[in-house]
Amino acid sequence: MQRSPSPFTSLMRRLVGTTLALGLCAAPLPVLAAPPADEEAAPADGDAATVGGNVAILKFTGDDYKANEFRSRIQASLSEQGYTANFIKRSIDEAAKKNKCKASNDACLDRIAAYLNKNSKTAYDYYAWADVPVSGPATVTIYDIANKKKVVELEMVSSPNDYILTEVIGGAVAQRLVETQVGPETPTEQEQQILATLDEKPETAEEIAAREAKVQEAMAEAEGSFNANLDVGAQTVDLKEDFDELCRKGPRQDKEIEGDDGEVTKERDLRPACKRGPVFGYWQPRAWVALTLTLGSAATMATMYGLAAAARGEWAGARDDLQASGLSATDPNNRCDGDVCYEDLAGDVSAATAKIRTRAIVGDVFLGATVLLTGVLAVIIYQDREAARIYLQREKELKVLSNFRVAPVIGQTNGAALSFEF
Repeated sequence: MQRSPSPFTSLMRRLVGTTLALGLCAAPLPVLAAPPADEEAAPADGDAATVGGNVAILKFTGDDYKANEFRSRIQASLSEQGYTANFIKRSIDEAAKKNKCKASNDACLDRIAAYLNKNSKTAYDYYAWADVPVSGPATVTIYDIANKKKVVELEMVSSPNDYILTEVIGGAVAQRLVETQVGPETPTEQEQQILATLDEKPETAEEIAAREAKVQEAMAEAEGSFNANLDVGAQTVDLKEDFDELCRKGPRQDKEIEGDDGEVTKERDLRPACKRGPVFGYWQPRAWVALTLTLGSAATMATMYGLAAAARGEWAGARDDLQASGLSATDPNNRCDGDVCYEDLAGDVSAATAKIRTRAIVGDVFLGATVLLTGVLAVIIYQDREAARIYLQREKELKVLSNFRVAPVIGQTNGAALSFEF
């Protein structure tokens, strides 16, 4: 038999039902059903601008380390913006040479574009190249294959002590390429009002000069403090084990260094030549001159000793003729035999002896010179290797400094994050 609910239970059920009904009726249904603000403000598909495409990144020229660093940063930034960026083994000059033209010619750039798409599975929309020296003017260029024109031409000044340019170059190049497709966004009315409030009052010439003087003073103080306090530690270099990593494949790339007094000095590139190996690769021109002189002295020494040995045979023949003649230097009746006299035969022996002595003395002189030049050559080789070791250690320190990262950390703990890449 089923038990009927109590009056209190029935009353509570009615109150709950009434409350739910009133809540559903009072709910802001139009607001709940409205689309999100982003979807409502999104433009139609036909009006939306597209960003992307395939970019061939040719091999950058200039300093190997800086060129490769710029190249990887630009590829990463292009990928972040939605482009497909691939590395190409050839440089712009090598591609131009392959097409028998000069890269400074617009027609040549179009031929290079056709050459790239012909020899690749990817249909490229753009291709990029750059020249990045250790110091001086650097350029990054992107060519639009469809429109047959350069759409990005970025010029900058590269410096061995500039660690900021490497960080910003990728984003700057990628943003310029994006703006060729969609253009920069127009600021809103509110943003224009904010920009208008940022305008400063015109400064007088005296105020400008005073401000620039303060900026230069602060920069000099900051640079001195940074160089004095930053120490990455001594870098070790093994001239034999690290040869493949340290050697250069192309010509020397000497640097021009400006001193504190403004005088520019030229620093020689002491990296070893890869083609000469770890033994002769570190030799400087003076070592080759010393080697040439040493070999020349040794060859002359050997020649003179050989001539002295040959003259000994001549002396032995003259001595045998004198002994066979039976003539005497003291017996007047036995001094001559016909036209041949003792004095003549003895003179031949004496002349042959003098010839041996003269040639042997010259050989001894060149023997001493050879020993001396060998010692000089050994000292030069040692000095060249030590100079190369010091130069490469300094270059390794600069490479570590160029990969020095400082990033602010904001959150529960504020500070800075430091990192090195070895």
